[in-house]
Amino acid sequence: MEQVITNRTFIICNPAAAEGLAAKRWEKFKSQLDANHQRFEYKLTEQPSHATDIAAELIRDGFKRIAVFGGDGTLNETIQGLAQYGEQVLTDLQLVYLPAGSSCDFARKFPGHRSMLDRFASRETIKIDICRVDCKSERDGDVSRYFINNSSIGIISSAGDKYNKVTGFSKLIKQLSVDAAAILAGLSAIHEFEPFDCRIKIDDEIWEGDFMSNLTVFKTSYFGGGMNYGIDCIQDDGMVDVVVLDPLSRLKLLAIIPTLYIGAVLKNEAAHHWRCSELEIDSESGICIETDGEIVGYPPARYSVLKQAIRVVL
Repeated sequence: MEQVITNRTFIICNPAAAEGLAAKRWEKFKSQLDANHQRFEYKLTEQPSHATDIAAELIRDGFKRIAVFGGDGTLNETIQGLAQYGEQVLTDLQLVYLPAGSSCDFARKFPGHRSMLDRFASRETIKIDICRVDCKSERDGDVSRYFINNSSIGIISSAGDKYNKVTGFSKLIKQLSVDAAAILAGLSAIHEFEPFDCRIKIDDEIWEGDFMSNLTVFKTSYFGGGMNYGIDCIQDDGMVDVVVLDPLSRLKLLAIIPTLYIGAVLKNEAAHHWRCSELEIDSESGICIETDGEIVGYPPARYSVLKQAIRVVL
């Protein structure tokens, strides 16, 4: 008989999150848990994708309440591991997010400022949607990836890739200011970027544009720590929001950056918004696809939604 562990929380902790600052944050939080007599087990991640392996092990061991201490990337890795045993497994879980990374966009989904300790002890939950993208990977062929925040193709995915790969002085800037590091990554991406060819089907509607600067599919309006589309995403309706940016010059792309920080980008006539349940995109440009900060593949790609797929602790 399968052992089901429901009275204890297992914490997947990424001490490398926030460019290594999460290690000290973890020691402080662990002391708080011990002082408040909270029951838990934990394991530290040791390399990229380790959270995926740990999450898969926890499913095999019968854990039903899993916490993630880290950033959005650690959360994304965990979701991949939880989904390995089928999408139905996700609905039987409780997921606790303990934001300790550089940009914790997922935490912005829900209002309020509950402490990590209070969230850990909470039994208040909500079912939310998860998104899936089926695309191509040079290494693995056809791949399926799940994401809980957003996915971009274009200038934002290029900037996100640069943001994740910062070194030296830029890494120090990222520790001090997520927004400053995101702006620097964006400027670097804009300097190199060219609009790419695309063919898009949104539900049953064909978008008639031949080129674009960016496409974002999202359930979380926020990205990059503080940028947002000014849209209140509905978390449990089986739909996603989609924003497309027309092909723009480098100068016009630069002008859009401030509007992303005040949620006003959709006032620009070059930005288009839809809500849909499915989206397909194809391109011959080789442009990369990013999901929750990780580069996962390239088009052709199909996006879909798993309605109320997982229960999140508030």
